[in-house]
Amino acid sequence: MKKKYRAKKRIRSSAGPLLVAVLLLLAVGIIFNFERITGLINAGKVEDISAFSADVGALPDYSGSPYCTVNGNKAQFDSVLIDKARKGSFEDYSSLDKHGRCVGATICASRETMPGEGVSRGDISSVHPSGWKSGMGWERCHLIAWSIGAEDANDCNLITGTHYLNVEGMLPFEQKITSYINQTDNHVLYQVTPIYDGKNLIASGVHMQAWSVEDKGRGVNFNVYCYNVSPSVTIDYKTGVVVELDSEGKPMQYEERNYILNTNSHKFHYPSCKGAADISAHNRKEVKARRNDLIAQGYEPCGICEP
Repeated sequence: MKKKYRAKKRIRSSAGPLLVAVLLLLAVGIIFNFERITGLINAGKVEDISAFSADVGALPDYSGSPYCTVNGNKAQFDSVLIDKARKGSFEDYSSLDKHGRCVGATICASRETMPGEGVSRGDISSVHPSGWKSGMGWERCHLIAWSIGAEDANDCNLITGTHYLNVEGMLPFEQKITSYINQTDNHVLYQVTPIYDGKNLIASGVHMQAWSVEDKGRGVNFNVYCYNVSPSVTIDYKTGVVVELDSEGKPMQYEERNYILNTNSHKFHYPSCKGAADISAHNRKEVKARRNDLIAQGYEPCGICEP
């Protein structure tokens, strides 16, 4: 989100022209630095997007809607990126940041970037995005949807997200893009940026904006923030641990069951799980406990038996 800087019309100082020159140089430096940062974000080259989360503005807390609008729901792309989009299709996927998190992706989408007729989605189960924990009900959410960019197991394009984010938040806007391209054969400049709170491994949400190129936004033009939440759970965004809620909004109290713990990997299994059979006697511990108590102690459910 660009800021406007204006030089003061009148400067009252005995320093005269010298002070004016210094202030002008500072103003130019500020503007240049802001343009540089904006360009890096748009080009997908920022290593740690959390430093620039404020560019999305003061976002309201989740209050029941899967998304909120940004900048009056109008996309904001700089002229350099728009000029690049006018030259044709492209896809940019940023490298993971130092915390192993997805930073963002930008695409000039068209029929050329979309999966061709008869092309099926590939397996993405090999990708474990930052904060991913099996048995927590997470989904691997594409930043650029497969229907738009045809990317499968691209770890720079997948984040740990809720079904609510994937389907209620992002999907309707992705469908706007694919529908528009199928109807017009035009291009759509589209950017998705995960927004993290500090060093959290799970994104609080995703910032999505799109602008149809040939008709200058008349066909597609949106700017939204989709919440990475689920109404029926609480989420530890630092670790990826999810706690289910009961009908009263309180943490679900599971019955005590027999589990096998791996004290080395900190996984817990059903006794019948083949993964439990491979645990060495030194690391194996049999317990009767509640599922949520084990998670609170730092154990993760096995990805095979999903206890």
